Amino acid sequence: PGGGDPDDPDFRGGAAQAEDTAPAFVQRLRSLDVYSKVHDDYRVKTKSGGLISLASLATMTILFFSELDNYLTVEVVDHIKVDTTLNQKLPIGVNFTFPRIRCDEVSVDSVDSFGQSQIDASGSLTKFELDSQGFHSVGDKKAAKGDCLPCLEAADFYPEMCCNDCQELKQAYRKAGLPYYHILDTAVQCKNSVGCQIAGDILVSKVAGNVHVALGRSRVKDGKHVHEFNIKEVSDGFNTSHSIHRVEFGEQVAGFVSPLEGTTKIVRSGAYMFHYYIKLVPTLFEGSGRTVYTHQYSVTDTAKNAMVKKGELVGLPGVFFVYEFTPFLVQKVEKSVPLSHFLTSLCAIIGGGFTVAGMIDAILYTGYRRIKKASTGKQAI
Repeated sequence: PGGGDPDDPDFRGGAAQAEDTAPAFVQRLRSLDVYSKVHDDYRVKTKSGGLISLASLATMTILFFSELDNYLTVEVVDHIKVDTTLNQKLPIGVNFTFPRIRCDEVSVDSVDSFGQSQIDASGSLTKFELDSQGFHSVGDKKAAKGDCLPCLEAADFYPEMCCNDCQELKQAYRKAGLPYYHILDTAVQCKNSVGCQIAGDILVSKVAGNVHVALGRSRVKDGKHVHEFNIKEVSDGFNTSHSIHRVEFGEQVAGFVSPLEGTTKIVRSGAYMFHYYIKLVPTLFEGSGRTVYTHQYSVTDTAKNAMVKKGELVGLPGVFFVYEFTPFLVQKVEKSVPLSHFLTSLCAIIGGGFTVAGMIDAILYTGYRRIKKASTGKQAI
């Protein structure tokens, strides 16, 4: 009761009678079954088959995760074409530090090949005064009302003059014809703010040009960009030591490398001029539901001491970012693996894994039986 023996004729007869009484379309449906069933009593399980099963499952699992990783990874395909986006502005994002130049001595200027100049291109740039340790400063010391702070070396020329702030001290030195850079980090009026950090964006035309921080007060004279200064003011050196934290041409895109970031140049003596020659490659990035126009770049740099003799300059001390554009545009397009491709590969992994494992198991089992049959025959003889 509760079951039947498939070897029992009555049981098989009952099953056949049940099949005969089934509807015709059900019998026709059964005739289409290509997956023939084998009763458990006729299945043979071996140790080698178990090992092959474990190996095939492990292999299919590894292949599955490999295919899943490939499906989740976004491939970026590059195309190159001629750049026709010329009549537009380019934002240059900067963040650099001058540890030995005060903010009132720093002017960020830009000049392009069309002759257009920006003097002290403040715009969205922000200047932060730094102390001798490189931290943001609280500002110069202010003399109390009625105080008269000394003018240091300039007091030899103007003993009655008061220098109550850093600007007055520098003016006294200029009036006396003395260089003052060497006293900026020691004079009580100036030593709280000896460096400057500049951060923000500069908007330029999309033509070759340069952005620079250089010695002197910049102005446009007779259509030319010039820097005016008294050579005596820098006879003891104009320290252009600097660190570059950020230089970007256009909007930032994740994964793009900025070669200049992290660059630091230290000047021990003299007045150096640093040139960074930048080759810009216009890049159009399409992906993640947005289109971004930006630039990749490569850079080479040079450094030269512009003060070969005291009181004599052979160049303009400063830091210059000289850039030019290539005529080609790189189009980067994100390409994802379709879901249909992933499902097809998944089916191939599962089906192929079971098929190959079954073939290996059949070969091993057949070979084992033949060897065993042959050895049994020899013993019988």
